[in-house]
Amino acid sequence: MFRRKLEEIGSAVYRTFCYPFVRMGIERRTKSILKPKSYLIRSSLRGRNYLGKNVYLKNTTLGFGSYINDNGNFTNTWIGNYTSIGTDVKAVLGSHPVHGHVAMHPAFYAKSGAMGFTYAKEDTFEEFRMVKGKEPYQIVIGNDVWIGNDVKIMQGVTIGDGAVVGAGAVVTKDIPPYSICAGVPARVKGYRFEPGEIEMLLALKWWDKEETFLKEHIQEFSDIGSFLKGEKERRQHETGNCSRGL
Repeated sequence: MFRRKLEEIGSAVYRTFCYPFVRMGIERRTKSILKPKSYLIRSSLRGRNYLGKNVYLKNTTLGFGSYINDNGNFTNTWIGNYTSIGTDVKAVLGSHPVHGHVAMHPAFYAKSGAMGFTYAKEDTFEEFRMVKGKEPYQIVIGNDVWIGNDVKIMQGVTIGDGAVVGAGAVVTKDIPPYSICAGVPARVKGYRFEPGEIEMLLALKWWDKEETFLKEHIQEFSDIGSFLKGEKERRQHETGNCSRGL
């Protein structure tokens, strides 16, 4: 107990007096904006990010240009490029045995004793679930995703590229790319574009392109038809150049 209290005091001192300077270094290195009381533990920012007040990231990767507004809380989460996350959005990790087990308290199924004590001699329930193929991440949020305020995202979930999650939703299952979802639990209400357009956007992966390209073609981003037409013309031009080279 004495050791735990010392660790708590040390952590408070570090966060109050030392971490503000660490935060300044992260801002300069990644060209990002980190508001007061935002805090990162073993997490990475890919550049041009924004973290609002009281944002907490642990074992999390935040893609280029993505931002999280005030009071966001993410652990073991991978977030793609140019994703927009509202205020009070939380990753919800861990579970309890509802069926089969007599007791739902972790003292009866987890030997770690994370809550201070345990009766279990072995783990008899899988408390934490990873996203298959994305281990050790428990939640994956794609590129160009918009998540509204007060959304809760359960472990094991993947939110596809270009998806919209309405304010107040509870995401319990995977969200398809470019879908518009809302509700408790979140359900698909529609899609942003036609199936063929979605297929082309997923193949193009514009969010991986250099900033020079995005700046040069910024006007096309206000209309899906213009963007896809421009991309088709660019590909035809590239194909023509390759043919002449042969």
